[in-house]
Amino acid sequence: MVIIITIIVVIIMTIVIAAAFGMAVSKGYSVKHTVDPLPEEQRETEKEGKHERTESK
Repeated sequence: MVIIITIIVVIIMTIVIAAAFGMAVSKGYSVKHTVDPLPEEQRETEKEGKHERTESK
């Protein structure tokens, strides 16, 4: 009887961990990834008088 309860607990824990992993991966793919401009490009835009602003959510 103890073995059956242990197997059921392990199966439940596996399902919970798999669900948490799936939610974390899904949330990671929904984030918009951006890259900062290179320092050379940033200096050029400052010389031209353009100040670009990036906003993150």
